[in-house]
Amino acid sequence: MNMETAVQSAKTGADHAALADHYQQAAQDLLAKAEEHKKLLGQYKAQSYLYGKQGQSFQAHCEALIRSYKQASDANLEMAQLHRAMAAEAK
Repeated sequence: MNMETAVQSAKTGADHAALADHYQQAAQDLLAKAEEHKKLLGQYKAQSYLYGKQGQSFQAHCEALIRSYKQASDANLEMAQLHRAMAAEAK
């Protein structure tokens, strides 16, 4: 889906519902990525001795990605909510 075109041309409730679904799916995908990095973080912490000096960097990197993915997911959920409200108003 070309988001720029979809947002610019959204006029009907169905258009906004489709955008809401897109944002909802994007949020779920981002949370899945955050979960992947939580698992990696757990491994880096549990077996930090395997990674030497880089272990701390790997952990910090995973923690930063987890925060970023969660923030992006929250933003996508907010957009989904807004478009669901717009879809309801358009009906």
